Amino acid sequence: MIVKEVKKWLENGQQFLERKKLFGIQLNHLLFRVFLSLSLVLFIAWMLPTERPFEYSNLTVGSISQEEIIAPFTFPILKTPEQLALERQKARLSVPPVFDYQKSISEVQEIKLHNFFSELTAFFRANSRKIKFSELSQEKRSVAVDSLLKQFAVKYNLSLGPEDIKLLHRLYRGKKLKKFEQEIQTGLKNIYQVGVINISASSLPEQNITVKDNGVEEIRPKTKVLDPEQATEAIDLHLEKLYPLNSGEIIVAKKITAAFILPNLVLNKELTEARKEKAVREVPPTSGFVYKNQRIVDSHEIITEDIHLKLQSLEKALKERSALQHGWQQVLFHVGKYLVAVIIVFVLGLFLYFYRQDLLNDNRMLLLITTILLLQFLAVVLVTRVLHWNALSVPILLAPMLLSMLLDAPLAFWGTVVTGLVVGASLGNNYYLSFVTLIVGTIAIFSVRKIRNRGQMFRAILYITLGYLVVNFSYGFLHFESWKIMLQNFVFYFLPNAILGPTAVFLFIGVFERFFDVTTDITLLELSDLNHPLLKRLSVEAPGTFHHSIIVGNLAEAAAKAIGANSLLARVGCYYHDIGKMSKAEYFVENQADAMNKHEKLSPTMSSLILAKHVKAGLELAEKYKLPRAVKQFIPEHHGTSLMSFFYHKAKETMDPNDVQESDFRYPGPKPQSKETGIAMLADTVEAAARSLTNPTPQKIRALVEDLVDKKFREGELNECDISLRELNQIKEAFVPILLGIHHLRIEYPEEKPPEKTRKAPEHEKKVKNGSKAASEEKKGAKESVEESKPVEPVEADEEGKESDS
Repeated sequence: MIVKEVKKWLENGQQFLERKKLFGIQLNHLLFRVFLSLSLVLFIAWMLPTERPFEYSNLTVGSISQEEIIAPFTFPILKTPEQLALERQKARLSVPPVFDYQKSISEVQEIKLHNFFSELTAFFRANSRKIKFSELSQEKRSVAVDSLLKQFAVKYNLSLGPEDIKLLHRLYRGKKLKKFEQEIQTGLKNIYQVGVINISASSLPEQNITVKDNGVEEIRPKTKVLDPEQATEAIDLHLEKLYPLNSGEIIVAKKITAAFILPNLVLNKELTEARKEKAVREVPPTSGFVYKNQRIVDSHEIITEDIHLKLQSLEKALKERSALQHGWQQVLFHVGKYLVAVIIVFVLGLFLYFYRQDLLNDNRMLLLITTILLLQFLAVVLVTRVLHWNALSVPILLAPMLLSMLLDAPLAFWGTVVTGLVVGASLGNNYYLSFVTLIVGTIAIFSVRKIRNRGQMFRAILYITLGYLVVNFSYGFLHFESWKIMLQNFVFYFLPNAILGPTAVFLFIGVFERFFDVTTDITLLELSDLNHPLLKRLSVEAPGTFHHSIIVGNLAEAAAKAIGANSLLARVGCYYHDIGKMSKAEYFVENQADAMNKHEKLSPTMSSLILAKHVKAGLELAEKYKLPRAVKQFIPEHHGTSLMSFFYHKAKETMDPNDVQESDFRYPGPKPQSKETGIAMLADTVEAAARSLTNPTPQKIRALVEDLVDKKFREGELNECDISLRELNQIKEAFVPILLGIHHLRIEYPEEKPPEKTRKAPEHEKKVKNGSKAASEEKKGAKESVEESKPVEPVEADEEGKESDS
């Protein structure tokens, strides 16, 4: 019950909006247009800066200030990011890393070393007679020795071999093992007295370290402590004074000391990092102050790095002050943002109101324009606020190219102006990008206006690239930028935009065409292919109509070129204007060949219904094959509301005149709404009528064209398609040469006859024959001159039913 009530309420509301008018516009249409306008206004206002834009952002190092700049208040001078990073790095390195001294480590390692030698001595004492230590090697091993070695590996992390045990047993037998232990213990004590850190000394960029022992800290040079590698080398040097270099004793001692060296200075990472972070935070981000009323730069003075740093500091100080402002100042700031957005949208609306009423009255086209602009603005936000790329990376060509290809160049130019204003304002009044958008966007508009093949696409990319190149270097020369900066801007930002922007537009243009039912030249070229399924059907099922459509297309293309209309659309539209005749092809005279005319057995009323039905059938086929709206318009509009004169007059002759209504013999319309469909109407009429001429001389064809075009004009069929009288004359002149080429007079070739035997005529017979032949030719010439002097009776054809009764 509730659902029904809500549904009924919605239906009543919709009917109310459709009935109600405001300013002569249906209320539902008006609300939709207001919604689109508000969408643009709100999005533009959201894009604009949230604080006061800096008015001197255009001044860069090397440029010249055109005015004196005085500090409005005292503010600190910020350090450059490079300078600040360098000072913070120095502060970080100035804090020595903290190492905790662990006194117990040395004592524990000395005890472990002593236990190792004690266990080894006990093993030798117990197995001296059982094991032949002198014969031990990798090949000759002992189970007991191998067990001992595994025990040492697990307990002391010491890796020894049979040869090492053999050498140690020799020392044991020579009473030198104890002395060998004492020397290693001495080396271990020496390194622990110096201190062994637990990281590599080369990984420490600092020159000093802090040793912390029970809360007492001592700063030592990094060179006064040892890392594990240096500690091993120190013990080796000590032992090399006692034993020969590379002797067995040295080799075994190195293995043992490496297992028993454990660092007694352990890095305290948390404390070290905390101290370093504190030192970094204490680095001041400023270096001095600019005081109120102090001159920052004089007029006509070159902007140096120091001056530019002061201007950047002023910009940040202004932003900080702006963020602290409240009350009316903040309200007025936001009011100004929305006023700017309203003015930009209002300017675009004025252009549509005065010059493109057809688009302003079409909600679908308004939605298309709004979608393209919002897509362009969204790309700006994505690049600058989400990805945080350089502002020069903004793809500024989306709106100009899409509007140019989908609609027209004048609207695309105004879209470019709007895009440039919004982009410049949204980036803090960076109107350099506005300049780039205006120049490069205009070049893009005219480079893609007539894209019909791949070569033209590449040419458009080339023109856009040249536009970026010229704008980039002209701006660079004006602002004294180095060649390196100019080349970097072009290669890293402008060149990718020049290539990727058009490529993206070419790839996605089809989405806009399908969704908004807009036709571009690319789609028209696809439809002009005579292998299109619908045209293939037409050529097979209605060959006469197919031939007629091709000729009408050629006529329309020539006429459209003559008056500056869309010649491609005119030709393609004419190819499909009579596709509805396929449903009953045999009822149209161009498809009957020598067959009987089927209309002879039908009443005029029935014949008129059959003819009119081909319009409806054509629209159904167009929907089935998904023809674009621009092409579908040719199907009903090429007839307009024309009268089927042949059947109308036949009805008046064969029926009661009171029962004959002229409206029953007119096509349903509408009348042509564009120049292209108006041209199609005229081309269709003159082509059909020209086929009815028995002796088509140039004079007759020209008179026929003049009369038929003038008749359509007098009947008011062209009142809604905006074709002027001057253009009508140009259309006539365009039709005539093509019709003359189709219907030119042909020489009748003589038939070959078998040779006959002739006798030689006497001279007096030759004179008589020659005289009679001359008289005959003179009479024939006089007859033709008389016929040509007669006025030509133009004949308009009902091409669907019967060409003419003349």
